[in-house]
Amino acid sequence: MRNDSYYMLAFDSTHQAIRAQRLLKPVLPICVMPTLRAVQAGCGISLRIEEADFATLQQALNRIGETDWRLYAIQGDRVQKIIDIHAEETKDNR
Repeated sequence: MRNDSYYMLAFDSTHQAIRAQRLLKPVLPICVMPTLRAVQAGCGISLRIEEADFATLQQALNRIGETDWRLYAIQGDRVQKIIDIHAEETKDNR
């Protein structure tokens, strides 16, 4: 089991992933990664955001106001959806 802990933004399309990368890259360090198999997404591209950058990510997401993005908390092999951005519901399960 891995000990990695980070956040992952998943998307329905590659276009959304590229748009998110363009919008978020100026405000926080992000890394393009393959979407994990445990995540149901229409696009195979996701963005990785480190735990230390979570507060900055929340601020950026509120400012951007984008829809149809999903945010997951990844802890080792465990994947947990924490925000379904198009529904604007947040669960703080950390």
